[in-house]
Amino acid sequence: MQSLYLATTFAAAVTCLLTSLLIFARRKSGERSRIILAWIVLFSVANYIPRFVALSRGEEPRPVISVPLLLVALFMVISYIMYPIEVISPGYLNFRRILKLYSPWLVLAGIYALLLQLGVTFLPYHSLLDMLPRIAELQVWFRLLLSLLIFAPILFIFTIPYTRPYNNTNKTWILKYTLCFTVNTLAYVTLLISDLLVIKILYYYVSVGCSIYIAYMELFVRLIERHPEQVCKPHAINPEVANDAEILPEELNPLCEKIIQHMNRTSDYRDPDLSLNRLADTLCTNRTTLSNALHELGYASFSNYINTLRIEDFIRRIREQESANYQDAFYDVGFRSRATALRNFKQHTGKTPSEYFQQASLNE
Repeated sequence: MQSLYLATTFAAAVTCLLTSLLIFARRKSGERSRIILAWIVLFSVANYIPRFVALSRGEEPRPVISVPLLLVALFMVISYIMYPIEVISPGYLNFRRILKLYSPWLVLAGIYALLLQLGVTFLPYHSLLDMLPRIAELQVWFRLLLSLLIFAPILFIFTIPYTRPYNNTNKTWILKYTLCFTVNTLAYVTLLISDLLVIKILYYYVSVGCSIYIAYMELFVRLIERHPEQVCKPHAINPEVANDAEILPEELNPLCEKIIQHMNRTSDYRDPDLSLNRLADTLCTNRTTLSNALHELGYASFSNYINTLRIEDFIRRIREQESANYQDAFYDVGFRSRATALRNFKQHTGKTPSEYFQQASLNE
């Protein structure tokens, strides 16, 4: 049984390493969700390797109920929250928000360091059941608190708001992800409760299986949720759509009119993953014809057209106070990063957002 445990630990480390490399290799330009997921899975490898090394030397690995490993486990489950946040709201995470997400963990790590400085002794235990005779002691209560908090991120997943017009996924995907994450967490808590060797071995199978399934959902299942208006229809677009007549230039070819109507109706440019090929497919045409139509509208390229729409929408959102601040407004209109948004804004207006709105307020 011990040799099976050693082989399972090694297989888990190798499988997670290959899974992480595959996800990273299949990353998309400008998209961070796969990079985040690849690092999370790779972090599992960093946890498995020390256990494998200890077992191969005939040593007993550090008990999972130790405070350092509980803190590592809590760090991992918080990290698994970053991934669906990035999927649901691309570009929403920045340094401040990431720091806020990890702030409870930093507080707990600080409390642990303080308790060590105050001379609190954390005795070695192999399971939660072993600690029950000393349940009144601080060192036991602190570990119980950490064990309970491992469940908290599961509940947090359901509070992630669908704040973007395009979420890169749907609620079925998020429910599947949550279920998989819950199974993995329950398996870990079972490991904390029991020190049986068979439980340790089964935990690795469950944990690695969950990682593989999440990778499968990311690479082969998750699709950008598309609105009904984006499905190609055999009939022509209704020319009586509200406000379309006011913004259509005269004597445009039908595809130019179709592009303008589509963008005014769906705000498709807010999708950070929108590409020339996808828009061509949505409008039931090809990329060459679409590019020619955009040139006819006066735009040098597809990216120039989309970024112009985003900047105009950004200006409108700030003026009408639909977004809390510049950064949120940039993400709301489809930009993935603040730097890209600022560069395009300056190219479009010749000013920074602060300069632009300051001058606008003076002219009013």
